[in-house]
Amino acid sequence: MATITEIAGTKQQKKILRTAAYCRVSSDSLDQLHSFAAQVQHYTKAISQNPSMELADIYADEGLTGIKTDKRDDFNRLIADCRKGKIDRVLTKSVSRFARNTVDSLIYARMLKEYGVSILFEKENIDTAYMYSELLLALSGAQAQEESISISKNMRWSVERRMKSGTYLSSSTPYGYKLEEGEFKVVETEAEIVRLIFKSYLSGMGKKAIADMLNRMDAPKRFGYTTWRISTINYILSNERYIGDALFQKRYTTDTLPFKLKVNRGQKPQYYVEDMNPPIITKEVFEAAQKLKAKSTTEERFSVQERPLREKIKCGCGHIYKPITVNGKIYWECRMHNFDSQKCSSRRIPETDIYEAFITMVNKLRNCYEEILPPAIAQTERLQMKADGLEIRVKQIDKEIADLNNKNLVLARLNSKGILRAAEYSEQSNGIRSMVNGLRSERCRLLREQDDDSILCGLRRLHAVFAELTEPVTAFDETIFQEIVQQITAPSHTSICFHLIGGLNLTEKIPEQRRCRRK
Repeated sequence: MATITEIAGTKQQKKILRTAAYCRVSSDSLDQLHSFAAQVQHYTKAISQNPSMELADIYADEGLTGIKTDKRDDFNRLIADCRKGKIDRVLTKSVSRFARNTVDSLIYARMLKEYGVSILFEKENIDTAYMYSELLLALSGAQAQEESISISKNMRWSVERRMKSGTYLSSSTPYGYKLEEGEFKVVETEAEIVRLIFKSYLSGMGKKAIADMLNRMDAPKRFGYTTWRISTINYILSNERYIGDALFQKRYTTDTLPFKLKVNRGQKPQYYVEDMNPPIITKEVFEAAQKLKAKSTTEERFSVQERPLREKIKCGCGHIYKPITVNGKIYWECRMHNFDSQKCSSRRIPETDIYEAFITMVNKLRNCYEEILPPAIAQTERLQMKADGLEIRVKQIDKEIADLNNKNLVLARLNSKGILRAAEYSEQSNGIRSMVNGLRSERCRLLREQDDDSILCGLRRLHAVFAELTEPVTAFDETIFQEIVQQITAPSHTSICFHLIGGLNLTEKIPEQRRCRRK
């Protein structure tokens, strides 16, 4: 009979948890319990007084919606630090502060659990360190999500009700008008430009020619625009506001999360209100322009959604390249050059030349990647170790901000009770606010200096990709392209620079015999 001996496990010492806190607050919130200062102070104190915890960092996003996570910088920084293994536990006030989207709540909770990070939602008393918490988190996330949807529906109902009654006023006014005492008033200097646009278009002038004419005239502009564009001319020619009418709900927001703004193609009712505002042109002129637009041949379009180069190529002037077809051949051309060749002298580049340059670049790097990538990886690792020392100063700044904001709260209470005069309160409060802004600026600068692991991960991934290339590349490989190329810049039509993951930039010349001669 076999002998079985039980080997007792080694007793593990109690680990001190590196604990972070995540706050999401509204920058104009009057609720001091949810303010940045109060939350930072609360978590700093709670973590420092717990012997089993040490403060890793405080992450806070101000004045941002919780429905989507892609615009929350500190939230994304928190996830990245968890992935790097810098955090063991996250404290946050509630599920709704963490995310108002059930899917995001569960996805990020599961993701952090895979990294060995637990989350404590204080309000709901949900701790993802325990198995039962996922069901509670789903229920709480669904409740927070329904709350967001309900608020959105109420707002949309209010707007739609005003549209039906013809009393709705949009937050922005079209070119040619200004909002004054709740009514649209004609701005005559701009109205003359609107009349000139319709007159020029009906006389046979194209939209680009009209835009060029207005730019030469230095015609007045709106909304921060610096030049007149074809899209602006098209918008003015299509806007019924200029005959005094208004079509409401041209776009609509979807009913479910994530909310998206879409063009209304019959999904929602529209409301056409006549004589809504003073007209600038007659109905006859407007209708004639619409008939001419309908008869005009539209620019040839082809789908570029599947093209691997879409939104990848950037010109030396800073604008994105777009594809054009000439005699059945695809070229890539700078948008600014297409709009105004005087402002950008770049030439179009055949798509086949870009592919050939990519193939050449890949094969060159394949032949010498062992001499380039391992030293770059080692140097990046050394720089990253140096950047880690900045975390101490970031934590110190968080504490200083919390102390200053706490002092400001005390001053506000003294002022409200009449103990501190308004002038003194204003002077001291402004001084504190100035110091806080300075500290936040320093914090942002330090965080920018802290090199995250994206460069290091990129270099390692690049090394792995080329280690798998056992044979030279003979044709354009979209899979490799999408994996290693972040962007392409074209300083001129003579060369192409490939910006690869890991911060590596490699330039390839276009053979002279293949360069485009046409400007």
